[in-house]
Amino acid sequence: MPDERSSPHAAEPDPGLRARLKHLAFRMMRPGLLPVHGRLDAIEQELRGEVRAVADRLDMLQDDQRKYDSELEYWRWLIKRGGAEKDFGRSFEETFGHWTRQRMIKLGVFLGLPRVGEPGDIDDWAKERSVIEIGAGPYPSIASVRRGWLRSVAVDPIARGYVEEGLIAGAARAVVYIEAPGERIPLPANFADLLVIENCLDHVRDPKAVVREMTRLVRPGGYVWMFVDLSNHVDHMHPHAMNEHKVRALLEEFDIVRDEVTGHKAHPQAYGSYRGLLRRREPSRVGAAAGGSADGAHQPRANGAITATKSGASMNGSAAGRP
Repeated sequence: MPDERSSPHAAEPDPGLRARLKHLAFRMMRPGLLPVHGRLDAIEQELRGEVRAVADRLDMLQDDQRKYDSELEYWRWLIKRGGAEKDFGRSFEETFGHWTRQRMIKLGVFLGLPRVGEPGDIDDWAKERSVIEIGAGPYPSIASVRRGWLRSVAVDPIARGYVEEGLIAGAARAVVYIEAPGERIPLPANFADLLVIENCLDHVRDPKAVVREMTRLVRPGGYVWMFVDLSNHVDHMHPHAMNEHKVRALLEEFDIVRDEVTGHKAHPQAYGSYRGLLRRREPSRVGAAAGGSADGAHQPRANGAITATKSGASMNGSAAGRP
């Protein structure tokens, strides 16, 4: 007759019964061991929670890596495989050089500076100031000023890929790149007179954390120049739908110097875009509306892994820098 203990069909012990027997065994032991048993159970629960957190973190990192790989492949195609000529009829450097220059000229308009070519224009204004660009792309907007910046930094979690594969525009040779996500930027507080963030706030993992970093990095009285697509569409590359009300709510720590909503867009699913010039409040003006003048620019109206190299990059798997 077969031994039931060795049979593959033998019934598994009842886990409930096993737990009750375990409890009775502890009761028969010295009472002082019961607290130890309870503490061991608590430690076991804590460890299980930590294991789940690590697994979730690994999933998040793998998801980010897929986004980064997709972004890098887009730029390879655009720059090295003739994608710019196919899509836009001109080379990458010509196409993006024109677009980024127009963005800087428009910044000068929003700042109320003289027209380009006149003393005090955007090129004169820039050369005395420090700037950070988050989500710069291989051709950052800040590379298009004619006389450079006092200091210029571009931040991107895949900066290394852009640099090592030779994807960076020649115009960006004076820009220093840092490989980091927009949520955690290894630069000191109050570093920048201007922070540029073009078409990436809807791509990042945590927009609120990015805005907190923007607030930390821009000195009091300094500016943020931003563009974001407005859309109800969400996908792997665009995890956050943005509308103008949500954007303004995210930026409530800044005064709006001037902003606009237009039909221009970078993504085919978007219905428009938000463009804004924002000013970080001075400590004595927290809660006050923007107004007056600062840093040689008057404000036209107020509405309610460091990898450092002289090259450029793009941010958080975004379409940052795309038209």
